[in-house]
Amino acid sequence: MAFTPFPKVFQAEICSRISLSLVDLSPLNPPPEDHLLVVLKSYFDGSNQADSSEYDRISIATVCGTSKQWKKFDTEWKKVLYRHRADYLHTTDAVSLRNDFAVEKGWNKTRVDSFIGDLVGVVRSQMATFAGDPSGLNRPGLLPVTLTIPFDDWLRAKRDVPEIPDTIEDICARESTAFALKWGRYIGCKKYQFFFDQGEPFYGYISNAWRHPKAQKDVELMKDIIHVGEADSRYVPALQMADLFGWCVNRANQETRLWHVRLHDLVWQSRLLDYEHLIKPDPNALKRIASWKLPPRRSSVKNLSKPKREE
Repeated sequence: MAFTPFPKVFQAEICSRISLSLVDLSPLNPPPEDHLLVVLKSYFDGSNQADSSEYDRISIATVCGTSKQWKKFDTEWKKVLYRHRADYLHTTDAVSLRNDFAVEKGWNKTRVDSFIGDLVGVVRSQMATFAGDPSGLNRPGLLPVTLTIPFDDWLRAKRDVPEIPDTIEDICARESTAFALKWGRYIGCKKYQFFFDQGEPFYGYISNAWRHPKAQKDVELMKDIIHVGEADSRYVPALQMADLFGWCVNRANQETRLWHVRLHDLVWQSRLLDYEHLIKPDPNALKRIASWKLPPRRSSVKNLSKPKREE
């Protein structure tokens, strides 16, 4: 595995919003220690679909951890929410000072920066660290990975290799899930639980494959996935952490705030699937997936071929 770092008060009130741990959402409560609990959160810069008239790439952030690791994280994250009188983090809204982070609700740039800065501190304290190289796990902890596909690269690859999946979301979902399974094996996990933000376009891809009898038969690891479900990120700190990573990776090398710089100073796996990667699919895997005859999806080509909208 190649881990690549990026370049370099108000009185507290009880939050009104319920906060849920992944342990609360698990069908097994408590989930065994050898289960890897994974959250996946897409990032389209506030949109919920890949559309080239507004954006030029798609990103998905995945964070993996055991139930013990997530419980420690939840405790610290909730302390920051309480201290800053915030119900949850939605990075786009917070930075834009809108919705629950609007000026009329008492928020401003200074308050937002202080709030997110403290959350980055929590992330730093709960992440896995590595001694020397990625093969040497120094401190067990949560592991984030971000995956980005530029629209132009996907369109070129689809034109030159028509056999690749018809949707860009399909590739994102499968690659991110494969990484989580690989990480779970590396740290000795036996079972897996996946949690997607509510309304994610990626959820259906993984859910359909997981429930398909032929897929279960063809891919042995499918039997080790015991849960694929959705949750509202406003209530789940784990998904809020993934949202923060998704927002930041979409703005790599555009850091204007200290907490953004601090997050990019952390070491996590940031994967770019560019044209050279996309044109080299595993033909056996493509044939196997095609044989499952999963529900067809509308191709991403039309949405990703739109001219950029005038500002």
